[in-house]
Amino acid sequence: MALRDDLSSLWRDVFWWWFKIFVAPPLRWFFHGQSEGKKNFPPPGQAAFLLANHTHLLDSFMIADVFNRPIRYVISDEYFRYKITRTLLGWVKGIPKTKNIPDSVTMRILLKAVRRGDVIGVFPEGARNWDGETAPLEDTVPRLVQKLKIPVICVRQRGSYLSWPRWANQPRRKRIIFSFSYLFERPEDVPDDPAEIKRMIEEKLTYSELEDPGVTRHVFDHPRVAERLELRLWLCPHCMRFFSLRSKQRHLSCNHCGARWEFTGNGTFKLKRPGEPLSPGAKNFKRYIDWVHWNDAETVKIFDELRKKKGKKLISLPATMWSAVTETGRDRDFQLKGDGIATLTSDFRMRFSTDRGKKVLLNIPLIDMRGANIAWNHKFEFFFEGVAYRFTFFGQSAYFWHFLTKKAEGLI
Repeated sequence: MALRDDLSSLWRDVFWWWFKIFVAPPLRWFFHGQSEGKKNFPPPGQAAFLLANHTHLLDSFMIADVFNRPIRYVISDEYFRYKITRTLLGWVKGIPKTKNIPDSVTMRILLKAVRRGDVIGVFPEGARNWDGETAPLEDTVPRLVQKLKIPVICVRQRGSYLSWPRWANQPRRKRIIFSFSYLFERPEDVPDDPAEIKRMIEEKLTYSELEDPGVTRHVFDHPRVAERLELRLWLCPHCMRFFSLRSKQRHLSCNHCGARWEFTGNGTFKLKRPGEPLSPGAKNFKRYIDWVHWNDAETVKIFDELRKKKGKKLISLPATMWSAVTETGRDRDFQLKGDGIATLTSDFRMRFSTDRGKKVLLNIPLIDMRGANIAWNHKFEFFFEGVAYRFTFFGQSAYFWHFLTKKAEGLI
């Protein structure tokens, strides 16, 4: 077993150097990757945590490029479901983690890696954020740091969100800066209180890219810079209609009122045509981040006003349903259940019925969904009573449903 682990680690190191020589330079050139801060990291054989804010599809690779030791990242287990990515992640000794639920298998692998003296890369947010704002951090990492008392290195990324927003298909070329710093350099520096550790991590990693003038003064441009914006902005500020927005190249338009905006790669809008007619309280936003905050707050407000109307359908969207019986939460062999309509009811349940015959296949409260997460932006997944469910939406974002699961308890 020890020999196999040594050979596996040797292959990991070979693959890591191959990546740094052949793959990293083109990535560094395209994204203008730069690094700053302390570089005297733990020597080989000393374990450490490397923590970073998570905004970019390729940020784990670009951080590895400017780091002086191989990194074993904790990675969502969705990437281990496919043969090609599972093989590649096996080469770099990635550690699979089921999102948003306790995972004992991950913990055993991670503890073993610490004993071997590996650097463990973790994104404490648990997933890429959608708006360049660091999401609330999970409690698991501070507890691990408190228990293991190993050095902790923090990496704050600037420019990575605008280089490739979560909702976009294409990257934009400008500049990404990685700022490295020790949070705890020695075991005796680690506090005994996990809450204090969490506060210190948040102080290092909390960041809003679209509020950073040093970044937004640059334009991260692309011919189709606005495409797929409707995956994040589901509410038109002129007519107050849900899911009426559509993007094309540099523009975002409303199919209902005709409003049209031009989007710029530094996160700003320019109104090209106002909507007709304008709803009471209509807004016009010049900044993406302001539209996002209004979009979320207004969604909660609207649904809060409608929740007393028992049985009313709030939103209905076409979707495909998949399910898989699972005992561990990790093993998922999804089986197609059919096409139909996913409906949000006024008592905040998801009801899925088939197109033909209107047969209801699922009808559960949002607050009972465990481990809710998003796979590949348009797939919403969760667990309920020993079954894993996946809903694939057509042209709409799964983030809408994930957002509601986070707000459901306060709305009911």
